[in-house]
Amino acid sequence: MHHRYASPRRRTRRRSPGSLFVGVLLLVVLAGCAAYGASGAVQLVAQSLPDVTASPVAPITAVVPTAAPASHASRPSSTTVPTVAATTEPTAAPTPSSPPRASAAPTPRPTSRLHPAPHTGPFRMDLYRRHNAMVSEFENYWCVPAAMQTMMNTMDGGRPDRSYATQKLLYGLARRLSTDKLDGKGAEPIGWARGLTSLGYGKYVVTAYRTRWDAIRAAAKALRMTGRPVGIIAWRGAHSWVMSGFKSTADPALTDRYRVTHVAIEDVWYPRVSSIWGHSTPPDTWIPFERLPQDFLPYRRPGVRYPGLDGRFLLVLPVTRTGGRSR
Repeated sequence: MHHRYASPRRRTRRRSPGSLFVGVLLLVVLAGCAAYGASGAVQLVAQSLPDVTASPVAPITAVVPTAAPASHASRPSSTTVPTVAATTEPTAAPTPSSPPRASAAPTPRPTSRLHPAPHTGPFRMDLYRRHNAMVSEFENYWCVPAAMQTMMNTMDGGRPDRSYATQKLLYGLARRLSTDKLDGKGAEPIGWARGLTSLGYGKYVVTAYRTRWDAIRAAAKALRMTGRPVGIIAWRGAHSWVMSGFKSTADPALTDRYRVTHVAIEDVWYPRVSSIWGHSTPPDTWIPFERLPQDFLPYRRPGVRYPGLDGRFLLVLPVTRTGGRSR
């Protein structure tokens, strides 16, 4: 934006013959007016630069949240939370002599609220809190409530709740928020996502991906931009993992050109041993991406079909930024 202005006009007077002194005085005054007009123009041009407003980072898109039937509890409304914002650089105002030019849209940059702060080069982050944040499942079909309890402890940041009573309540909640396809014991991924959302831990959704590579990249991006853990549906849908961190070749907050090399996992089956899947891993274990095919496999439940989910890699994904609920 620039200001148009008119230059001050010089006024002339007829001088009386012989009034030399008065003429000289007038010349001095006019010269001073011209100098003032020039300085005033500079001040107008240098006035306020354009206002700059922060533009939000595009949200991560949920792929396939499963709708709940009318016979079950309706999906709880998500907690309203601010999205991650970016800052932009102001552009200089054009000079009055040059016409205004259309400028390209500013490139969003990660907000300084992200922790750790965005930086170039290899990246690592881990949300896990080492003071017993992970809770093993008290019953061998309570992996969903155990994962929910572990994620809540990680987000709360205070003294962890490792009680049987809480896990039992979470189990009941996840079952109520599952669909009518649920058969037998356990709970569905959608009950996990809706349960965390209803308890005030920000919005979570179930997402499905064609490849393991795409799923892990999406998990890392969501974890990075929201600061909240991700749920991984392991063992073809028979088990639940919590992903609390990752290592990558670059910071997902700065670029989409990154490769995830490791993920930090809380396996709520620990310290048990499965006759099918083998030994469980201790809390906050770093698993190389190359080892994930042993456990992170396409979703398939025996005797039940889930269109849009079957044959894909499932996550319980945070999709908005929040600081989590504090106790």
